[in-house]
Amino acid sequence: MAQETVAKRYAEALYELASKEGLEDRIGRELAQLERLWKALPELGKFLAHPLIPREAKERVVEALTEGMHPYVHNLLLLLVRKGRVALLPLIWDQFLEAGEEQGKLVHVLLRVARDPSEEELSRLRARLEKALGKPVALSLERAPELLAGAELVIAGRRLDASLQGRLARLAASLKE
Repeated sequence: MAQETVAKRYAEALYELASKEGLEDRIGRELAQLERLWKALPELGKFLAHPLIPREAKERVVEALTEGMHPYVHNLLLLLVRKGRVALLPLIWDQFLEAGEEQGKLVHVLLRVARDPSEEELSRLRARLEKALGKPVALSLERAPELLAGAELVIAGRRLDASLQGRLARLAASLKE
């Protein structure tokens, strides 16, 4: 079975549980946290997937990683470790977002930044986006040093460029006219 299909099944099951209890936003935020951690520490995925590392050691790491997170997220990560499918986590995150967008209950926003924002900056941005869009927002963070400074938002296929690179490109285009 293709990885995308397996990831979609996990994500749809998780989304169904979360939506029954009105937890889509919280589960989405917690999956986003794990996804950011996954990208920041590539060794984490390797550690959790390594066949020679005892399962108990992996489970202790999962316990520490998911402390304070909802049991659904905690149990999902434990299940993925136990089944040897921990590499599916980024795909499950993507599929969870798709399920939320299909239901109209969630907006996925890709934030491309030149430097990593603080958690406080991310929280303020999420709050402003949620107010403007009228729906919970799931933020994905992508490091893009070519932007030089500032940020770029991608919402529903539309790009909002507030980067220094974008400003310089617009300035260059206006000077050519």
